[in-house]
Amino acid sequence: MDNPHYVTPEEAKEKICPHKPNQMSIWCDGPKCMAWRWAKESVEYENGPFLQDIWRNSTTHGYCGLVK
Repeated sequence: MDNPHYVTPEEAKEKICPHKPNQMSIWCDGPKCMAWRWAKESVEYENGPFLQDIWRNSTTHGYCGLVK
């Protein structure tokens, strides 16, 4: 993904959570967190003779809703 704020759930586990800097578990919980947002991605599909773009949630990349 082109946006530098987008990470995979595995990469998110290496980030420090901005919401809980003084707690024992300071690492990002990725998609298990209420602040997690899945990235949007554009997908082309054929609709008769036309190509259309639709936006859908990514299944591989997301970001922290607290920092973006």
